[in-house]
Amino acid sequence: MSTYLLFWGVGDFVFTEDTGKVLVRVATMRGMEKESRFALAFARKSLEFSEDYYGIAYPLPKLDLIAVADFAAGAMENWGAITFRENLLLHDPEVTSKAGEEGICVVIAHEVAHQWFGNLVTPSDWKYLWLNESFATYFGYGVVDHVYPRWDLWHHFLHTQTGVALERDALRETFPIEIPGGEHMVINVSTAPIIYNKGGSLLREIESYVGKGNFRRGLHLYLEKHAYGNASSHHLWESLEEVSAKPISKMMKNWIEQPGFPLVQVKKENHQLVVTQERFSYMPHDSSPEWLIPLAVTVFGSQGGSRTVTTLLEGKSKVIEIGADAAAYKVNPGHSGFYRVRYHDLKNLQELGNRVESKCLSPEDRWGLQNDLYALVKKGDLNLEEYLAFLDHYAGEDAFLPLMSIGTNLYHAYLVMDDKRRERISSIGRLLFERVLSAVGYEPKDGESHTTSILREQCIWYAVVYGSKIVSEFGERMFFALMKGEKVHPDMMKSVFQVGALCGGEKALDWFASRTRTSESEHERMNILAALGCFKDRTLISKVQQYVLDEVPDRNKFVPIGVMAENPYAMPLMWPWYVSSRERLERLHPVHYERILAAVIPWGGLGREEEVKAFFEHYSLQERKVEDVVRLSLEKLEINQRMRSA
Repeated sequence: MSTYLLFWGVGDFVFTEDTGKVLVRVATMRGMEKESRFALAFARKSLEFSEDYYGIAYPLPKLDLIAVADFAAGAMENWGAITFRENLLLHDPEVTSKAGEEGICVVIAHEVAHQWFGNLVTPSDWKYLWLNESFATYFGYGVVDHVYPRWDLWHHFLHTQTGVALERDALRETFPIEIPGGEHMVINVSTAPIIYNKGGSLLREIESYVGKGNFRRGLHLYLEKHAYGNASSHHLWESLEEVSAKPISKMMKNWIEQPGFPLVQVKKENHQLVVTQERFSYMPHDSSPEWLIPLAVTVFGSQGGSRTVTTLLEGKSKVIEIGADAAAYKVNPGHSGFYRVRYHDLKNLQELGNRVESKCLSPEDRWGLQNDLYALVKKGDLNLEEYLAFLDHYAGEDAFLPLMSIGTNLYHAYLVMDDKRRERISSIGRLLFERVLSAVGYEPKDGESHTTSILREQCIWYAVVYGSKIVSEFGERMFFALMKGEKVHPDMMKSVFQVGALCGGEKALDWFASRTRTSESEHERMNILAALGCFKDRTLISKVQQYVLDEVPDRNKFVPIGVMAENPYAMPLMWPWYVSSRERLERLHPVHYERILAAVIPWGGLGREEEVKAFFEHYSLQERKVEDVVRLSLEKLEINQRMRSA
């Protein structure tokens, strides 16, 4: 066993047990036993799925899941003794939302996957750490999808993993998944989206390319060959190549050993598509890498029906025959490929937009179309109006994945733009999210889908930010009921807290402080921390900033600070506050301090670009070990500033 997997814990733990061939236990502090049952049941299912899928039995007689009251990380995969933050393990049906349940399951499945990827087979060098974390990320969602297929977890994966990875890897300040000189590798704000999110997304690309059966057989072969030993990337590729007879080693060398990802540009010439590739980056760069890209194109016939053409793009360009009857074509159907697409045929883009309206395209394709367009806006290849005009096709959208992505993109544009353009964005967002809330209902209903519950919470917040009176009145009414001691459904608790802060005053802040002191639930405390970042009044924002420094536990300070950084009312105050509070913030755990820098610089620095750059020219970046996060955050600031001035 690798020494980093050894855990030694001392405390007044109480165990809840599920006996079987492998004893599964959840360890909590005394009095929290009831909150462990949800995790215990899911851990058993996760363990059983993993043993069956990998074809290799879990090698230990017991598996403990341990709730730690003060824990800097989210969780840690110690072999047979996994540690968790309380809110990522304990479940209280009166407080834990659907989003909270999903978070618990994904983290448990992630850590259980590590018992094979990392613990049973350990990377031979730290540069191969992705062999641990990418697989745990991928199966974190795959296992939950198996246990709860109606949760549409792969839609969540695209939004929270692939979308985040595409954003991170589009910066000049990026690096390969397989980091050269890996002995210096540290998981932090800079590296995590590449090692976890991008790596997991590439596994989805590989599975799509080789097929589900070959993927599973290849993983079994890899784990069986290297059990209780060390492995490198090529060992995985060789196993997948052996079972699939496809050029995995050649293909993945491109994806793993070089930074960035492709932009696939498509032009129609007669009955053919001319496809070219280049590196996608928001800012100009000098490199011109190439990837071996598994391409898929869905061709829609003029008389109805469709077919899918698959090929490998080797080199800079390729010609693909699509036939004379092609009325439209969609590249990267299902978005299993880790690349962005630009269509130079505007007629085709209009045809695809029509198919968005009629929902002839899948939610994944409706997500990818507008998300790629917004990325091109950030890159400077399209203007914001072109993106907003394309959103007209989504007027009747009802699916979780595209709506969540549109919400994220509109909010980014809202924060970046000046007041005049903010009003245009507000009017679009207000109309969209009021319509969605009208359709799904303002309050949760028995039997509604998992995704509806999570979507509603986001829609309430966005609608209120964009000035919806009807949604604001509803949220305030719910918050006042809470203050009087009445109950609010856990699936809307976070958004009600946020609306209460945005629309409330000193009494709301006092209530949050009092509730935090008396609450026994880390879930509720985390919701309150998010709400603390949502106040509108400058005096209250200043009080919250001081409250965070003085009262919020160090492990959680980054939560309200991150929310404040993306609160349009708090944004202008964040940089001066950071400068005046820097010495106290520097004492935090390095990862938490990095999260604060990554939040404050791109938003608090808007309008202060030269001041912020000058500050970090004289800052001890190397001593503080924050060079990477400062560079990437300054690049994000530059991208935001360019969008604002366009």
